[in-house]
Amino acid sequence: MGIAMVLFDKLARRNMLIRNGRLTMDDVDLEALADRFGTPLYVYSESHLWRNVRQLHDAFHYEHVPADLFFPLRASSNLALLQAIGRTGIGVEVGSMGELKKALTAGFSGERILLAGADRPPELLSYALERGVRAISTDSLSEIETLSTLGTRMARPVDILLEVDPVLSFPNHRPPTPYYLKSGIDRHDLLSFAEQTLTYPSIRIRGLHVQVGTYRWKPETLRQAGEIALELLEQLRTRLGVDGDVLFLGGELPLPVQELDLPSSDEAAAAELDQDLLAARTLAGLLTQYDRPLRFVLSPGERLIANAGLLLTTVRQVKSKSIRDEEGNVTDIVRWLIVDAGLNILPQWPGEPSDRVALSVTRAERTHDVPFKIGGPLYDHRDYFRDGTQGSEYYLLPGNTRPGDRLAFLDTGAYVLEYMSEANSFPRAGAAMIRTSGQVQLIRHHDTFRQLVDCDVFPGKYRKEPRPHQVDL
Repeated sequence: MGIAMVLFDKLARRNMLIRNGRLTMDDVDLEALADRFGTPLYVYSESHLWRNVRQLHDAFHYEHVPADLFFPLRASSNLALLQAIGRTGIGVEVGSMGELKKALTAGFSGERILLAGADRPPELLSYALERGVRAISTDSLSEIETLSTLGTRMARPVDILLEVDPVLSFPNHRPPTPYYLKSGIDRHDLLSFAEQTLTYPSIRIRGLHVQVGTYRWKPETLRQAGEIALELLEQLRTRLGVDGDVLFLGGELPLPVQELDLPSSDEAAAAELDQDLLAARTLAGLLTQYDRPLRFVLSPGERLIANAGLLLTTVRQVKSKSIRDEEGNVTDIVRWLIVDAGLNILPQWPGEPSDRVALSVTRAERTHDVPFKIGGPLYDHRDYFRDGTQGSEYYLLPGNTRPGDRLAFLDTGAYVLEYMSEANSFPRAGAAMIRTSGQVQLIRHHDTFRQLVDCDVFPGKYRKEPRPHQVDL
C-alpha cells in the first residue's frame, strides 16, 4: 500500500498530492524545488498558514469567545513569514530586542505586539514603550521599578501583565518546580507581589499571564490553568481593587481529542470536534465562571506554523549493518539512510517525542513499507532522528530508496529556523515559501562560508592579499 492511500487524508489536508510519481505541495513539485534551491530546504505554504489562523478564529467565533492571537517569534522570526502572518491581522509576541525589531521591520504596529520573555533589560523596556507595545508581561519587581521610572518620564501609564506560575499538578506526572522553572510568580505569592507593584506610579495591571505551554502533559491543562487564573483575578479585584480584563494563556493548546476524559455519552460528539474547537469550548466554559469582562490572549506558535512547513533533504548514503548475537549469528539487519540534514537542521527536543512522518519525494508513488533509520551528516553518533513511525526509531520508506533521492519531513515548520546550528561547520538550511499566488519565493539563503566565519576574529581576516594557506574571503 503506497503513501497515497496510507496518508491520503494527512496529505490532502496539507494540499499535498502525488503527481507524475512525485510529491507536490500547493501544486508545486517538491523535487523541482530541491533542484532549484538545494537541500536541506524548509518549504512553507502561505495558504496553509492562513488557513490555520482562519480555523482558530472560526472556532473562537463559533463558541463566542473573545480571544486575540499573538504569534510567538520564538517559533519563527523569519521576516517573510512574519509579513505573511501580519497579513492575517493577528499580533505577535516578542521576547528580546532582536525579536521586537524584527516585528517592527515586518510591519507590526506597537499595538499588535506583546513583550514577554525571561529577561527584559532596561534598554528593551524603554524601546518597547517608545514603540507603544500593547502590554508587557513581567514577573520581576526590578523590571516594574524600571517601567515605573520610564512611564513617569514619558508621562504615560504602562500596561503590564503579571506572569504567574499556576503550580499545576496531575496524577502520575511530576510538575515543574521552582528548581526547574525560572519564570512566573508563584501563585501563592501573587497578592503580595501585586500589592508591592501598586506602590509604583504609572503602572497599570491589566491582567495575568500564565504560560500554559510549560505544562503540556494532560489535556485538562488549559481548563485547570484558566480556573486558577480566574480565581487569582477575582482575588486581585476584591482585595486590591485591580480590575484586570486580560488573561494571556501562553503556549500551545494541548487538547488532543483522543486523550480527553469525557463521559461515554459525549464520546461520539467529541470525536467530531477538532483541537481548535475543543480549545474554544474550554475557554467558553471558563467565561461562564467569571462575571466580569474578560478577553483571552493566546500564542500558539506550533499550531499556526508547524504543519504549514516541511523539510526537504537529500539521501547521501544507504547502508546496512548487521546485529549479531553472542555467537556471531546475524539476528537483524538495520538499514540506514544518511541525509544532508541532521539535528543541526531539525532539532529534536528531549522529553517531547512525536510521531514524525518522513516521505519519499522522489518515489512518492512507491509503497512505504521498509523500515529505515535516518541519520544526519554530523560526525556524532547521536545525530539521528529518533521520533519515527509509531514511536519507534524507524521510518517506513520505499525499499529501493537510493542516494540522490529526496525525502520530506512533514509538520516541521515551527521552532526550526530559530534553533538551527553550525555544528561541524555545516551551513544552516535555506527556506522557501509557496505564496497563495503559486509563486515560490526564497525567504532564507543557505549559509555561505563567509557567514560561517564572519563573527570570527583572526589575524589577516581583512587582508586583500591572502597569505599562503590562508583562505581568501
